[in-house]
Amino acid sequence: MSSATGEIWIAAPPERVWSVLTDLGAVSDWNPLVTTSYYLSDTREGIGTSRHCDFPDGGFVKEEAIEWASGDSFRLHTYDGSVPFDNFYVTHDLKADGEGTAVSMAVLFDVKPGVNLEPARAERQYRDEMLPAILSGLKSFIETVEAP
Repeated sequence: MSSATGEIWIAAPPERVWSVLTDLGAVSDWNPLVTTSYYLSDTREGIGTSRHCDFPDGGFVKEEAIEWASGDSFRLHTYDGSVPFDNFYVTHDLKADGEGTAVSMAVLFDVKPGVNLEPARAERQYRDEMLPAILSGLKSFIETVEAP
């Protein structure tokens, strides 16, 4: 499996960061790589909560929470979609850090058989482009739009 991680510090308490991150149906409010998002499940938190996300290129994913430690971390599994990956997981971890919160995201995935994409290239793209964009969007949203 391939993997990539990213981390950012956000000037907000962990409780506020958690509330934004775990509003799974509203990820398009802050993630610049998602154009629309909505819940697929009746549940709004915890294991089994699921969402649909659309991307600017017309692609989509359906994800479900498979791990949930309230206030600390959660893990999503992509179970359907148009992305070139199988066994795609993303884990979000939060840690109080001084006057703010350290947020890390880790992705774990396999490139689908027959897809012309080198795993090392996909890892670099996630590490150097996608995770920084996602985390920067989260930081900006929480520190500006969501500021009290």
